[in-house]
Amino acid sequence: MTSVWCSGRACDGQLGEHDTDIFKQLRLLSVPDVTSNNIRDIPSNKRQSAILTRDGLVYTAGKAEVLGRKGIPHRHSILQSLEMHIIKAISFGDEHCVVATSSGALYCWGYNSRGQCGQENEEYVPKPKIVSYKLGFKVLYVACGSHHTLALCTTGEVVTWGDNSCSQLGRKADVQFSSQPALVDSLTGLPVVQISAGSKHNAVLTVSGAVLVWGGNSFGQLGLGDNRRRAVPREVPGMSGLSVKTVKCGEYFTVALNTRGGVFTWGDNTFGQLGHGNNTPQLIPRQVFELMGEQVDLIACGYNHVVAVIADKVYGWGSCCAGQLGIDKVAQQVNLPQVLPAPWTSGTEARYHPCDVFCGGDQTFIRVSDEVKSLSSQLRQHDIEEAKVISAVKDFKEDKNPTSLIEYISSVFGSLSCVNSVCVTPFKPVNTEVESGVDILRLRKVMSHLKQLNNRVYLDAMSDLLVSKILPSLNQEMVASPEQLRVFTVLPEFRSLVYPYNHVPLYTSSILSLPDSSLKRVLSWFSKYEKPFYEGLVTVIKNGISKCLLLRYHTKPENELRSRNIASCLKFLYKLNEINAIHEIVPYNTFYIYDLLEHLDLELDYRNWMEGREVSFCQYPFVFTAGAKAKLLSIDANHQMMRTVKSFAYKQLIASSGPVEINPFLEIEVSRDNIMEDTLVEIRKCEAMPYVLKKPLKVKFKGEEGYDAGGVKKELFLLLLKELLSPSYGMFTVDDESRFLWFSEYNFEGDTAYELIGIICGLAIYNSIIVDINFPPALYKKLLKKPIGLKDLAKLYPTRGESLNHVLLYNEPDFETVMCLTFSITRDVFGQVEEVDLIENGSNIPVTLENKQEYVDAYVDYYLNQSIKAQFKAFAHGFMFVAGGQVFDMFHADELMHMISGLKDFNFRELETITEYANGYTRQHPTIRIFWEVFHEMDLETKKKFLIFLTGSDRIPIHGIHSIKLAIALVLDTKRLPVAHTCFNILDLPPYQDKATLKHKLYQAINNTEGFGLV
Repeated sequence: MTSVWCSGRACDGQLGEHDTDIFKQLRLLSVPDVTSNNIRDIPSNKRQSAILTRDGLVYTAGKAEVLGRKGIPHRHSILQSLEMHIIKAISFGDEHCVVATSSGALYCWGYNSRGQCGQENEEYVPKPKIVSYKLGFKVLYVACGSHHTLALCTTGEVVTWGDNSCSQLGRKADVQFSSQPALVDSLTGLPVVQISAGSKHNAVLTVSGAVLVWGGNSFGQLGLGDNRRRAVPREVPGMSGLSVKTVKCGEYFTVALNTRGGVFTWGDNTFGQLGHGNNTPQLIPRQVFELMGEQVDLIACGYNHVVAVIADKVYGWGSCCAGQLGIDKVAQQVNLPQVLPAPWTSGTEARYHPCDVFCGGDQTFIRVSDEVKSLSSQLRQHDIEEAKVISAVKDFKEDKNPTSLIEYISSVFGSLSCVNSVCVTPFKPVNTEVESGVDILRLRKVMSHLKQLNNRVYLDAMSDLLVSKILPSLNQEMVASPEQLRVFTVLPEFRSLVYPYNHVPLYTSSILSLPDSSLKRVLSWFSKYEKPFYEGLVTVIKNGISKCLLLRYHTKPENELRSRNIASCLKFLYKLNEINAIHEIVPYNTFYIYDLLEHLDLELDYRNWMEGREVSFCQYPFVFTAGAKAKLLSIDANHQMMRTVKSFAYKQLIASSGPVEINPFLEIEVSRDNIMEDTLVEIRKCEAMPYVLKKPLKVKFKGEEGYDAGGVKKELFLLLLKELLSPSYGMFTVDDESRFLWFSEYNFEGDTAYELIGIICGLAIYNSIIVDINFPPALYKKLLKKPIGLKDLAKLYPTRGESLNHVLLYNEPDFETVMCLTFSITRDVFGQVEEVDLIENGSNIPVTLENKQEYVDAYVDYYLNQSIKAQFKAFAHGFMFVAGGQVFDMFHADELMHMISGLKDFNFRELETITEYANGYTRQHPTIRIFWEVFHEMDLETKKKFLIFLTGSDRIPIHGIHSIKLAIALVLDTKRLPVAHTCFNILDLPPYQDKATLKHKLYQAINNTEGFGLV
């Protein structure tokens, strides 16, 4: 059983009585034909009230001019003109009323001097009249200020009209009033779930519990710390992260209730309505101290008073001059929360429990029940929820209501606000500096359910809505709240549903047009993604680029648009790549567009880049595969050569008046006895024209005949490396754990030897020669001038890296006693122990909790930089002398390492497809068939040994296994073992008659060979 109790101003019959001006004590509200448990809402102002029933009927009472009906004013009577409609929401301004029907239509009546009834050229609207507007939205809730109106649409958009003297309409245009409903543009995409209006200000609540305000601010009712009005909604900083679940506006103050039951107030305090025990206005939110520790369930406020429900008690504070608090006191106000009389109770044991409270004007209405009911506030429901999606898909599959599904799709996927609230836990506090609040895993489940529709009509409808409504809605005005930006994390997940790759440029251009602070926030959210989600985001953008590349246009405007779209995608992908470089979320090759060269003229793109054209993929080298970058190196070398040769040829032509012959190769002649010195002499001949070093290399050994088809060149690298890496030189050390080579701090060789190794590595790049020098990634980072740190040291020296990590992680007070470290290290220099300071006077400076990071940085810097500065400088000089150039900077450190040392991982089965045959062998020869059977049965290590046996290395060039030319030649002597000509990648294989013999002989040959260190 339920009942409604009321108190407050009754002079116009707004409480359904006419025998008194004021009800100072709570009394029962009696409405004929309306039972208390059928009441949904009781809005009121100073002179009217209405009762909205759960079945959608409206009963009004009070001042006759705003009743919207004829009949007895002081009795709640049905609003007959709206009987045929189901009313879902109703609100009063000072002298007007607005209702929303179940169909989403709006009706207004009352005075219209400021256009608050949504009618043009009408001062007074005596009865409900429909509000015409062109927006096409369905209204869910309404809220009225003194002379303006707000409406919350089912899609989450907020519409305003009426008085704008204090910017309460939230519009940019400087108009005094407007009778035409219009969107509050600054709230575009914001998932608003609740609205409220004061006299001249407004407050809205979002799905995450953020409060946004705008309008008049003469008493600080916006809570922004000043008294300046705002035309653009702004989030209340003092309520950020507090999970507000209800916000209410009084005349010139605001009240908020959060999920933990805390009440916060700010603004005008003339009547003590803020509940702080004084009459001082508050410019920023302040929690009501008297209620701290209590779990407040509901709040409501009138013009200048507040009522709160806590369990079985009702508290009130503020103005009580009209009896609105139900307190029969002489005082005009109560400035601290006070328990209100509860006439519905019997003795000390409550028979009834308050379950709803309604306030407006100077009136209070309290509904009580003899049952304990869950208390809730009116909120817009979220439309994209897993349960709703599952239900809609199920109904569609069972052919229950396909029309309903179409309506659902239209309302949900056509609303930026709905998309923005998808998979967000209501009122969950979110630190928007760190995360968006969207549960991406849950979102993917929703998308997978929708995909089960497996019907192109519906999927295309969703895609069309994204294109026609959502993507065009994304704009730089979305700055009122971080919640508006969530859409940028949600939209990429629609790829599994509608594959909107051709719409990706709209998405990327919208992100890039955001103000710097908003763009930074969105990128920060992306930086917190886990690998699968970040990988998915990158894939969406890459596919968008590929889609653009496939398009071919015939008109200049179309091609310019295509170029702009590609540029937009690349610029955004660049941002993602920057994030990944810092956080290492996905492997760097995730950004490769593998089919790029199928659609791109690489040489033309290179020229565009060199000429400074607006769009060039060379500006975004991270999308190129390592093989593509290797081709760019060749293109760059050719262009350097042609520029220099043209200049040289022109001078020669003038001098000799004859043709100039240009050698396309770098030809050098060396002796085996003096190979290092001869090689350096030949290289230094090219100092005046370093581009020559980027030509294909041809080698001739003095005193020997023969044409270099690749084998002689390969042998040169072999002999040079064998000599340079000989332990007798002591140029490098090898770590026992990592097996990486690093520069020796102390050796008897000068810079020349290190420079030569650098030259060899540079030449290897341009000649597709793999040199098996196992340098760590740190070396390649240093060559590319990338920062190096502890992670790089740990790869080179795992034990040291682990020890330094332990130093950083140990935070106990006894740190200095346990670690016993100073800023120095000890080194073994030819059997003598030497102490080296990492910083000035380091041996006398202890490592502490405060400076341990500085110690680790100095340690890393010493081993990776300072201790080998001269050696690395010589190596880098030699390397850059050959390989330096603009294209070189495009490489990732790992790519550069693979260019020089080759790839470890590849598909061994591809060897069979690329192998050629000679001297009578064919692919179908019985011995060849047996050979491949034996090969494919080998374990991985034996296959690698075979590759070393045949080519000199177990790695392949970065271009892929197809760049290796392998051949098997027939030799007749079956008593011999197979023989490998490593310099030419040729295997001499006798025609063994059976598999067992071939396997035995082949394994013998493999196990008795040594690697040469290069291919």
